[in-house]
Amino acid sequence: MKKILIVILLLNGLLFAQSVRNWQNYSDFKNVVQSCIDQNVIWSATDGGVFAYHFTDSSYQVLTKSEGLISQNITSVAKDANGKIWLGTNEGYIIIYTPSSGEVKTILEIYKTDKPIKSINNILVSGDTAFVSTAFGLSLISTNDFSFIESILKFGSFTTETPVVNILLSNKIYVVTQAGIAVNKAGLTNLSAPESWDNLIINSSTSINKAVWFNNALYAATNRGIYKYQNNQWTLGFLSGSNVLDLVVQNQKLYSIAAEYNSDKTVNKSSLYDHTDTDNLLLSLNSSLFRDINFTEDNNKILVSSSSGLILLDVNNTDFIYPNGPKTSGIIDITVDANNNLWSATGKNGIGVGALKFDGQNWSTVSTLNNDEFISNDVYKVSSSKNAVYFSTWGRGFLRLKENTFQRFDAENTELTGIPTANDFLVINDIKEDENGNAWFLNYWGADKKPIGVLTTEGNIISYQQPNSVSTQIINVENMVIDQYNTKWFSGDLSGDVATEGLFYFNDNGTLTNLSDDVWGKITTTNGLRNRDVRALAIDKFGEIIIGTSVGVDVIPNPSSPTSIRNDQYFSVRQETINSIAVDPINQKWFGTEKGVFLTTSDGTGLLANYTKSNSPLPSDNIKSIAIDENNGTVYIGTDFGLTAISTLFIKPNEDFSDISVYPNPITLSSSTNLNLVIDGLIEDSEIKILDVSGNLINEFRSIGGRTTFWDCKNSNGELIPSGIYIIVAYDSEVNQVGHAKVAVLRK
Repeated sequence: MKKILIVILLLNGLLFAQSVRNWQNYSDFKNVVQSCIDQNVIWSATDGGVFAYHFTDSSYQVLTKSEGLISQNITSVAKDANGKIWLGTNEGYIIIYTPSSGEVKTILEIYKTDKPIKSINNILVSGDTAFVSTAFGLSLISTNDFSFIESILKFGSFTTETPVVNILLSNKIYVVTQAGIAVNKAGLTNLSAPESWDNLIINSSTSINKAVWFNNALYAATNRGIYKYQNNQWTLGFLSGSNVLDLVVQNQKLYSIAAEYNSDKTVNKSSLYDHTDTDNLLLSLNSSLFRDINFTEDNNKILVSSSSGLILLDVNNTDFIYPNGPKTSGIIDITVDANNNLWSATGKNGIGVGALKFDGQNWSTVSTLNNDEFISNDVYKVSSSKNAVYFSTWGRGFLRLKENTFQRFDAENTELTGIPTANDFLVINDIKEDENGNAWFLNYWGADKKPIGVLTTEGNIISYQQPNSVSTQIINVENMVIDQYNTKWFSGDLSGDVATEGLFYFNDNGTLTNLSDDVWGKITTTNGLRNRDVRALAIDKFGEIIIGTSVGVDVIPNPSSPTSIRNDQYFSVRQETINSIAVDPINQKWFGTEKGVFLTTSDGTGLLANYTKSNSPLPSDNIKSIAIDENNGTVYIGTDFGLTAISTLFIKPNEDFSDISVYPNPITLSSSTNLNLVIDGLIEDSEIKILDVSGNLINEFRSIGGRTTFWDCKNSNGELIPSGIYIIVAYDSEVNQVGHAKVAVLRK
């Protein structure tokens, strides 16, 4: 029996692996940290990955983990003489990308050190050497074989492992550190020896960000202005008192970037100057952080890396360059609407930027900037139905998008009551429609003790007060599902954002206005719940309630019996914190946790995959939300570092076989290929027979459950079939519906 179980699990894993087609990451590319120019292409490092902008045709190329990068948090970018692009990351990875071939190589030595902070602050390539500035020193790496030439941890009298910001190469090496500038002594070749370095310090209160040579003098960008070092003496040159972040010499001019900060350390304004004679202001932007300066190949345009994108500046225009993507990488809550559009919430407490929309190709944003119904950009939850999309804001009620029209419901235009300390601060959490089209919503911490309400199809709002038998206190309600009996299940707590009171349920018995027949209840650990900290809820294809807690998953197999709880099925996610649950078209369960994504079989007994940032393109292990486009088989995964889309064959089945097809057709096989034929247009749980033109049975199997399945082009003995025409016959278990298609097989 044990051997049979192992075989079944292996087959399930094989089928799953073949059903996952490809991955794609999406993130915000506006926050440009650094850029470098390579002929007519500029490469920009961002905290969402890398993008290249081609000046010749204004096209973009993006690199994320789905394109092979080991990290998307890129902190530095440089090019070498062979055309390779060198990338440094916040984790200490060094990535070398070859544009001509798409090859990606990763150097792990710095990442593997025992240093507490390993970030790559800057990379400068000169000849066959890459000078890598890190949080604990300077490493010299060969660009030919990627070996480490030397690592320097102490510079003169500076403290060991002083962070290196960047370097300047002239006739000597000038190492800019947090303590000052270190300069190698003439004639001493052992750079790792501290005595090989002299130290240049302006004063203890002045930190240096960059150094350049200009008009035969050393200039330093500091937090107190631009200083000039000449005749062994520092003097203040330009921008006295300003925090200067970058200096560049180009066309015999000195250019600089200065930034002003607010008291909360957010940027107030950044400015770009040239200093031919005086401080000549070229560009200034509020609420944008400028970081470094580049120039186009013809030197006619200035390129500024900034938190608002790559800024292209010439005499007449200022353009912002970045690829289309989400306005923020904080994808905290997502849903897929009836038209296959993905919607995302973006945050609360002032960090939200509205609602993001992705149509599969392009991203857009709905916010106070372009929609009058949005009076707050703090959209922190989204949900959808076959009729509408709902946007929950932090404090300003909710909005409904229906028939291309937005409508707002808040404390001003409804009788809903907000939180106890401010009744007009209305937070509506989860919103779900029942089978009749009524929209049920949760009023988070409603002062009137009415945690659940409904927006009827006629446009009326009815709220329901909890009885004392459920709770005598105001409860903070979070997540909701509606089962096949029209019972509303939701999590709740008494003190904050983490549910600590268990699972609540409510049923109006089909009489929205008659409160006398309402049924309320609460399930806690005394009723069999493994933990009262309920984080996520879902209803699967069999009507079972899947309950995600901070320590694993419980199941209510029969919602009509609320205490029929099982907690022995989903063993693979035992003790995991479940942040999100999604059920795909063939009833597999996708769990978003703090340790990545867990995918289980329909009944939860088998683990099909555990995707993490280490073994997949996921940018983070802390999964915020999961949503599935059932019509296309796309699984969307939201994190604080962007969105990941997985293309799968788990697609909602058709009602009949009228659209059955196969691809590729014809299909070319050889003994060295492992190519699958995709069979599309199936109904649920189709049976498949493969016949040759003479009617001989070649193979037979059951589909994976959804609209698509695949055939490995082998017969029942596991042998590749010969060239010929083959007939695919699909039918249901009772042979009430039958469909067929033909495929031409070319065997090399």
